[in-house]
Amino acid sequence: MKTLFKERRVETNPTVLVKKDHPLKNDFFFIRKKLVGTFFRVIPRTGKEVFFIQGLIKNSNVFTPETGNGLIISPSCLKGIQE
Repeated sequence: MKTLFKERRVETNPTVLVKKDHPLKNDFFFIRKKLVGTFFRVIPRTGKEVFFIQGLIKNSNVFTPETGNGLIISPSCLKGIQE
Protein backbone atom coordinates (compact mmCIF):
# COMPACT_ATOMS: atom_id res chain seq x y z
CA MET A 1 0.00 0.00 0.00
CA LYS A 2 1.10 3.55 -0.68
CA THR A 3 1.25 6.09 2.12
CA LEU A 4 0.37 9.76 1.96
CA PHE A 5 3.15 12.30 1.56
CA LYS A 6 5.90 10.22 0.02
CA GLU A 7 8.03 13.37 -0.02
CA ARG A 8 8.18 14.01 3.71
CA ARG A 9 11.18 15.08 5.71
CA VAL A 10 11.74 14.83 9.45
CA GLU A 11 12.09 18.19 11.23
CA THR A 12 13.29 18.38 14.83
CA ASN A 13 12.16 21.39 16.88
CA PRO A 14 10.98 23.40 13.84
CA THR A 15 10.23 27.12 14.01
CA VAL A 16 6.79 27.97 12.65
CA LEU A 17 4.59 31.02 12.13
CA VAL A 18 1.36 31.32 14.11
CA LYS A 19 -1.37 33.84 13.26
CA LYS A 20 -2.60 36.01 16.14
CA ASP A 21 -5.52 38.43 16.06
CA HIS A 22 -4.78 41.98 17.18
CA PRO A 23 -6.86 42.64 20.33
CA LEU A 24 -7.66 46.30 19.57
CA LYS A 25 -7.84 46.40 15.79
CA ASN A 26 -9.61 44.34 13.19
CA ASP A 27 -6.21 43.01 12.09
CA PHE A 28 -3.79 40.14 12.65
CA PHE A 29 -0.07 39.47 12.87
CA PHE A 30 2.26 36.48 12.94
CA ILE A 31 4.57 35.33 15.71
CA ARG A 32 7.39 32.81 15.56
CA LYS A 33 7.01 29.73 17.70
CA LYS A 34 9.52 26.94 18.25
CA LEU A 35 7.83 23.56 18.39
CA VAL A 36 9.42 20.91 20.59
CA GLY A 37 9.76 17.41 19.25
CA THR A 38 9.82 15.62 15.94
CA PHE A 39 7.53 16.75 13.13
CA PHE A 40 7.28 16.21 9.36
CA ARG A 41 7.69 18.75 6.56
CA VAL A 42 5.38 17.73 3.73
CA ILE A 43 4.54 19.15 0.32
CA PRO A 44 1.09 18.04 -0.83
CA ARG A 45 1.28 16.70 -4.41
CA THR A 46 -2.13 15.09 -4.93
CA GLY A 47 -5.72 16.12 -4.40
CA LYS A 48 -6.05 13.50 -1.70
CA GLU A 49 -3.10 15.00 0.21
CA VAL A 50 -4.52 18.54 -0.11
CA PHE A 51 -7.93 17.37 1.11
CA PHE A 52 -6.27 15.61 4.07
CA ILE A 53 -4.38 18.80 5.05
CA GLN A 54 -7.58 20.87 4.84
CA GLY A 55 -9.15 18.62 7.47
CA LEU A 56 -6.39 19.22 10.04
CA ILE A 57 -6.57 21.81 12.80
CA LYS A 58 -4.38 24.84 12.04
CA ASN A 59 -1.71 25.67 14.64
CA SER A 60 -2.43 22.39 16.39
CA ASN A 61 -1.75 19.66 13.82
CA VAL A 62 -0.56 21.65 10.81
CA PHE A 63 1.74 24.67 10.83
CA THR A 64 3.34 27.12 8.39
CA PRO A 65 7.14 26.84 8.48
CA GLU A 66 9.13 30.00 9.16
CA THR A 67 11.27 29.33 6.09
CA GLY A 68 11.05 27.08 3.07
CA ASN A 69 8.27 25.32 1.24
CA GLY A 70 5.64 22.92 2.44
CA LEU A 71 3.84 22.52 5.73
CA ILE A 72 4.84 21.16 9.14
CA ILE A 73 2.55 18.45 10.47
CA SER A 74 2.60 16.52 13.70
CA PRO A 75 3.48 12.82 13.40
CA SER A 76 0.24 11.75 15.08
CA CYS A 77 -1.61 12.92 11.94
CA LEU A 78 0.02 10.19 9.86
CA LYS A 79 -0.47 7.25 12.21
CA GLY A 80 -2.42 4.55 10.40
CA ILE A 81 -3.05 6.71 7.32
CA GLN A 82 -2.62 4.84 4.05
CA GLU A 83 -3.97 5.27 0.58
